[in-house]
Amino acid sequence: MSSSVDKLTQYGPARTTGSQLDGSSFLTVPQLAQLLHVNEKKIYQLAGVGEIPGTKVTGKWIFPRQLIEDWLLENSHGGVMHDRLLIAGSDDRLIQQLCNVAASEWQQQALISYSPTGTRHGLRMLDTGRIDACFINWGASEASARRHMGLLRRYRNHQSWVIVRCLQRNQGLLQARPQGDTGESAADLVSQLVGDTRLRWAMRPDDSGTTRLLEDLCSVQGNSCSSLLTSICCDSETTSAAALNRGDADLCCAGQSIARDFGLHYLPIANVSLDLVMTRKTYFRTLVQDFIARLLDTDTHRLAENLGGYTVLPASQLLTID
Repeated sequence: MSSSVDKLTQYGPARTTGSQLDGSSFLTVPQLAQLLHVNEKKIYQLAGVGEIPGTKVTGKWIFPRQLIEDWLLENSHGGVMHDRLLIAGSDDRLIQQLCNVAASEWQQQALISYSPTGTRHGLRMLDTGRIDACFINWGASEASARRHMGLLRRYRNHQSWVIVRCLQRNQGLLQARPQGDTGESAADLVSQLVGDTRLRWAMRPDDSGTTRLLEDLCSVQGNSCSSLLTSICCDSETTSAAALNRGDADLCCAGQSIARDFGLHYLPIANVSLDLVMTRKTYFRTLVQDFIARLLDTDTHRLAENLGGYTVLPASQLLTID
C-alpha cells in the first residue's frame, strides 16, 4: 500500500525521544537513521515504499517527528488494541462486504466491526473515542476536499486526525417505477422529481451524507429537504430501497449498487468521495494498514466492478487536518 502526504501541518512541541536530536518538528534522513539505529539506506528504502511516514520537499525526504513517534508506538508489539478495529460512519455496500471478508479471514485473531451510523454520528463517536475509524461522505466529490475539511474542523479532536482517501461511488435517485417523461435528460428528470411535492420519499437521518447530497440538490431547485413529502425514515440505504419495493415510498437517494441489488430505476446525481478518518496513532496499527491495503487490492477492484458505481483510486492519499 502506498500513500502520499498531501498536506503537512506543525504538530506542536516535539516530545522527548531520548536522543540528542534538536527540537524541530521534522527529522532529516540522518536524524531519523540515528533515532532508529539503522543506516540511511534503510531509511530511504522504508520511505520509498510508504512504510514510514514522510514526504519529499525540494527533492529531500523529511519526516514529521510526531508521526514517527506514533509509528514506533503502534508498531511495537502490534500496537495498542491491536486485535480489534471498530468502524462507523457512512452506510456503504462495498465497505460492508469488505468488512465481512476481513472478519471471516481474521476470525479469532482480530475483531472488525462496521456500524453504518451516518457521517456526523460516526464523527461524534470518533471524537469521544468510542470507535477507531469513521467513513464519511458529505456532498459531491468536486467539493469534498474542502467540505470534508470544514466538517472535521467542527470536532474537538480534529487536529489529531488524518484522512485516507481511496474510494468514490456514484449516488443518485432510486425509483420503483420511472416517473415523468423518460425522453428527458437525467438532469431534467432529477429536477422534475425533486420539485414534485406529490411524490413520497424514503428519507435518511440528517446526520447522513445522503441527506446532505439531497439537500444540495434541493437548494439548486430553490427549496429544501423539508419541502419534500417524507413517507418513511430509514436508517440505511438498504431499508430505503426496500421501502420503495414495498410501495411505502416513491423515491430515495442511494448508491448505484443499491439500485442494482433491488432492481430499481436509477438516475445519477453525482460522484461522492468515501473518506476514512482516524487518529494518527490509529493509522499506524497493523490491522488498519491491512484494511487500507484491502481497499486497494485487486479483489476489491473486482468486487467494486461487480457491485457497480464505484471508483477505487490507484493509491490512497493521506491528508492531515490543520
